[in-house]
Amino acid sequence: MDVRVNPGGISISLPKPPRPMPWVEALSQALHVPQSHVRHLLRQGAVRVRGSAPGHLEMWDRPTQVWIDEKLHPVDVAPATLPPVQVFYNDSSLLVVDKPANLLVHSDGSGAPTLDACVQRFLNEEGAGRAYHVHRLDRGTTGCVLYAKHGLMLRAMDAELAAGRVRRTYLAVACGARIRPGVVSAPIGRDRHVSGRYRVSRTGKAAHTHVDVLDEAIQGGVRWTLVRLRLETGRRHQIRVHLSAMGAPVVGDTLYGGAPHPALPPGQLALHAARLQFCHPYTGEDVEVHAPLPPAWEALVAAVGLSLDCLKRE
Repeated sequence: MDVRVNPGGISISLPKPPRPMPWVEALSQALHVPQSHVRHLLRQGAVRVRGSAPGHLEMWDRPTQVWIDEKLHPVDVAPATLPPVQVFYNDSSLLVVDKPANLLVHSDGSGAPTLDACVQRFLNEEGAGRAYHVHRLDRGTTGCVLYAKHGLMLRAMDAELAAGRVRRTYLAVACGARIRPGVVSAPIGRDRHVSGRYRVSRTGKAAHTHVDVLDEAIQGGVRWTLVRLRLETGRRHQIRVHLSAMGAPVVGDTLYGGAPHPALPPGQLALHAARLQFCHPYTGEDVEVHAPLPPAWEALVAAVGLSLDCLKRE
């Protein structure tokens, strides 16, 4: 299946199906969106097959060109100075970029620059597309962020994320108690006493984090740990809350008890979205993207006696 994003919509070249099927079922399967959404598009007159709206009884039984209306022309972005975006993966419908520290993913109303704006500027230069982030990172966290370029792909990737088929792997430097490898299963809810803070709570939502200890060191009388973490669920601040609850908060994470470190720029956390893995809904390709560690990590691990050699061997 070939998908092209244009300023006025999406052009899709469908191959011959294994069996004839109605258009609602055909587009739902091909685009990985619910049949209810396909019906909505058909009612809106947003779908054209070989140049005309498909009838309810019409069948998909041969190679076909489909057009779906969606406004994807370039749009203005905030005039604030935006950093260039570093792209790790790019195709007609998906984009994976690197989020630097101290950059919001989306606007908080303050007018500060955002990663969304940086990506939209990049898509404007491509000529078409919308910057729809599929997931988010906290302001002080760095690494991979996945974007959809149009609404159909956003719906498809939202479903993949909800089903746990988007694998997100992080690296962190934590300080405090000994961290034991395994799966942390502790529900997370809002902290009623501190705005914007979360905590382990029996009444919270289920949260599961896979933890692997890569290196440990005792420096300055405290324990420092390099950990790899994989999210099974995606609760807000999940890794930060779980490590804090273990008595080993992320370095730099003052909201959850972590101390700042002079090797890290102010506001940066020692938490990095290092790897993103997913199966592309349209092509079936297994995509794996890696984000290199920020430069400050080299100085941080050296200062606390940790080593990154285990990562270099992978």
